[in-house]
Amino acid sequence: MPASLADLKALQGKIKRDPGGYKEEFLLQQRHYRALLEIFLLKPSKDSEEFADLVDFLSHVSGCYPEDSLTYADELIDLLEKNYAILDHNLRRALVQALILIRNRGRLAATKLLPLFFRLFRCADKKLRSLLFKHIVVDIQNSNKKHRDERLNRTIQNFLYTQLQDDHEMCAKKSLAVLTELYRRKVWVDQRSVNVIASACFHKSNSVMIASLKFFLGQDEKELNADGESDDDGDDNKVDRQAQINNAAAVSIKKEDVYRAYAKGVAASKKKKQAKLKRTLKKAKRDLSVARSEGDKQAVFAALQLLNDPQGFAEKLFARVQGSSTHRFETKLLILSVVSRVIGTHNLLVLHFYPFIQKYLQPSQREATKLLAIAVQACHDQVPPDVVEPLLRQLVNQFVHDKSRPEVMAVGLQSVREMCLRTPLVMTPELLQDLTEYKKDRDKGVRMAARSLITLFRELAPGMLVKKDRGKAADMDRQVKQYGQVEKTTRVLGAELLLLKDRNSDDELSDSEDEDDSEDE
Repeated sequence: MPASLADLKALQGKIKRDPGGYKEEFLLQQRHYRALLEIFLLKPSKDSEEFADLVDFLSHVSGCYPEDSLTYADELIDLLEKNYAILDHNLRRALVQALILIRNRGRLAATKLLPLFFRLFRCADKKLRSLLFKHIVVDIQNSNKKHRDERLNRTIQNFLYTQLQDDHEMCAKKSLAVLTELYRRKVWVDQRSVNVIASACFHKSNSVMIASLKFFLGQDEKELNADGESDDDGDDNKVDRQAQINNAAAVSIKKEDVYRAYAKGVAASKKKKQAKLKRTLKKAKRDLSVARSEGDKQAVFAALQLLNDPQGFAEKLFARVQGSSTHRFETKLLILSVVSRVIGTHNLLVLHFYPFIQKYLQPSQREATKLLAIAVQACHDQVPPDVVEPLLRQLVNQFVHDKSRPEVMAVGLQSVREMCLRTPLVMTPELLQDLTEYKKDRDKGVRMAARSLITLFRELAPGMLVKKDRGKAADMDRQVKQYGQVEKTTRVLGAELLLLKDRNSDDELSDSEDEDDSEDE
């Protein structure tokens, strides 16, 4: 009987080459496994290296003898389900790896295995959770690669919804991470998945709620970090070189350049080449990060569009920061950002949101620029102007006055412009003329912000500007639409282009007929 790991590996190779010739040896090892299993069940918390080696061996060769290994996977699943909390971490990881191997070879259904893996997220084993997360994401992605497996998707999504409501924080957080990762990989981009993620915004655990909020803000993507500067030799240099090689593969830089920077030339030349290589890597990773962020913005916008009840979602989420809220300021900021983005995307009416955000609009307020962005995002043309007007007055009074610093005034004027772009009726001629006077300010940023406001109202309503600011080609008949005013259309927009195209084609046809008649004559 093979007693060591090396003997089992040798037998494993022989069985794969000639399954029929080594069936007796396989059955012998299988009986040995069952005997060890009965002994192990008497004390599951004990570490058993021999038992783990046998489990790994059988998981590799059980496919060669399917009739003799019908219950093998079920035995491992049952062992994990009943004893996962008390198993030794090395043995537990070995059992999971064996099940993953069996699943990858198509001998175990995903609907039977994945619920167990989600329950294993409760284990206090970071390496195990990382292994489970990667397998679950890849398995579901591969199952939907050729065609969408709706039965599997619906089963796993229903199970995930129950997991997100779980009181165990790590289990809920990892389940949410699976959902967001599959959405990012464009595997689950349907309405059901987005609304399951949205339900996590109301989880009682702050970390789960924050993770869900960051998904809707596009902040859950791990950013590429630049390598630290290090001129040390020895082991640190080897580690730095390996990191450079890995990063080079990620951003498509040749490995030969890394080799020359670390192994060619004298110390001074190598130092220069290493510094140049690091600068190249930083620039390439920065470009990659920008490209990924653009894709995330589009994905986030699509996710917000798929909410079933955006009005109820916004009001319920906003209620979490009202009154005696115990959330930290950073968490409140995330909630307000999501609420304002939902309001702006769906043109919702959450009228008590604007007085709430108004009290935070002060230059001395922490994260003042983010709060200004939140206030601007929540503005749209369907909000009554008298609701937004106090917000605009607070913004102008706190940011745009002669005693403010130039950078504060520039930010305030830019925020006023963006707010007027979304709700132009909130601006009055008197206030507009006061703000346009800053076009002659000594600071360039303030001048540019004031001129951008003038340019905006040249397009929207030139009559609100003084004569010298209107421009030469000002259309004085152009006015801002009144609140609730809708242009009545009597035909489909763009239909005149189709008529013009038909008229042009008729003219070309008549011209060709005239040419044919002249040739006949």
